[in-house]
Amino acid sequence: MYGKTIGGTLGAPFECYRGVFDVGFYTQSASRPVPNDDVDLQLVWLRAVELEGRNINAHVLAEYWSTYVSASLAEYGTGKNNFRMGIRPPLSGHLRNRNRNSNGAWIRTEIWACLAAGHPEIAVRYALEDSMVDHSGEGVYSAVFVAAVQAAAFAENDIFKLIDIGLSYIPADCGVAKGVKTVLGCYENGMDWKAARKTLFQTVPGSFGMMNGYYPGQVPEEDIPAGEPGYDAPSNIGIVIIGLLYGGGDFGRSICTAVNCGEDTDCTAGTLGALLGIMLGAENIPEKWKNGCSDEIVTWCLRKDEALKAPRTVAEFADRILRQTPAVLTDYCDIAAANGYTIDIPEKTEEEFVPRFWNTFPYLLSRIPRATHDVFPICDVFVAYDEDFVSLRAGRKKTLSVRFVNKLLDPQYLTVKLLGVSEDFEVEDGAERCVGLEHRHGGRFTADLRFCFTPVSLKKAKYEFTMEIKSEGRMAKYYIPLVFLNGNCTEADE
Repeated sequence: MYGKTIGGTLGAPFECYRGVFDVGFYTQSASRPVPNDDVDLQLVWLRAVELEGRNINAHVLAEYWSTYVSASLAEYGTGKNNFRMGIRPPLSGHLRNRNRNSNGAWIRTEIWACLAAGHPEIAVRYALEDSMVDHSGEGVYSAVFVAAVQAAAFAENDIFKLIDIGLSYIPADCGVAKGVKTVLGCYENGMDWKAARKTLFQTVPGSFGMMNGYYPGQVPEEDIPAGEPGYDAPSNIGIVIIGLLYGGGDFGRSICTAVNCGEDTDCTAGTLGALLGIMLGAENIPEKWKNGCSDEIVTWCLRKDEALKAPRTVAEFADRILRQTPAVLTDYCDIAAANGYTIDIPEKTEEEFVPRFWNTFPYLLSRIPRATHDVFPICDVFVAYDEDFVSLRAGRKKTLSVRFVNKLLDPQYLTVKLLGVSEDFEVEDGAERCVGLEHRHGGRFTADLRFCFTPVSLKKAKYEFTMEIKSEGRMAKYYIPLVFLNGNCTEADE
């Protein structure tokens, strides 16, 4: 995390500017790190892990976000506005969110990488839950990519292998993958970093650097387009890779190269600084960089709340993460080791050492942004919305596709009810169903059903239903909130 604050401080003066710079060291005289939302959000996630444990998910993180994060700009604000309305992740990260493909998620992945050190297959699951709160699409893919690379870096120093590991978790045809592969191609073809930057911007155009335009003294580049507003993750992830490849393993040269590419400079240099800190170790970060930036944590967008108990230094932050790592890596962490706990990193592929029944990551990723995911002791429940998401229109049928995954070795019968459906709606085949779930050994341990209902008339702006789930013979009941809006939150409105 020390590398994170150093890189963020170096890049801060050039954030939101476009141009090719010649930065070789801090340009500000302050010895403290600059306030940085990249770090702020991770302090909130740390507290969530400390209080809620390894089973935190997007819904829990959204609640912590609402409680402790004051910033309401861009995707942060859209995500908060959505879940204030009761719109849950991943829909909260997508609906009416023009910045869903931007940089707000991949810049806060270090905590997941550190908690799952050496285990990218675990880090990506947390990064996915985190990113879907206020992003979708490239915003999610970028967070998954960075989390995988950083977690793997605890056990692997070959940068090309690290990049391959990151790419293995995201769609091969997504913008982030395209940007990373473009930079790799430029490097392999002997192009310098400036030419790689230009090719990257031409391949996956972004707009982050055009918020403030070209930096004073910079000549506008006619051959570099301005991309779609909010589509910034692919190009900025590409900048991180430029710094990683062309920096040649040198900490200072790497983060300076990232800053010299412009755009979201505090984020690109901060994330790269964190990655290099993992690979090199904090003790191997050159003293001149440490001397110019203390290990103090200076917050920007956090509400001052004693319950948050935010760490005040990088050292304290790291220590508290280390305390939680055994809980996250329960199956791979020996807490009884003589000289402190050790982490087991099997020499196997993801598919080999993650039980396939429990590996929901690929399915979750494929269902974003339409499907919510709820985890209960007896089953996992996925609720997928149709093409209109949460929007209702009179006379137009609405379909919810629900998948149940049995978590028990026992077969179950589930009674599933839609509660709160008023006379304004016609429900096909009734609002109550019975679902049979077989056990995992040789059985079909998933089951699917659909609820189809049609608004006859819409008299309210917002409708709130509840899905009740009960396993016969068990006392507990489980509930999933469902929110719909009166025709004012469609894709067409975006």
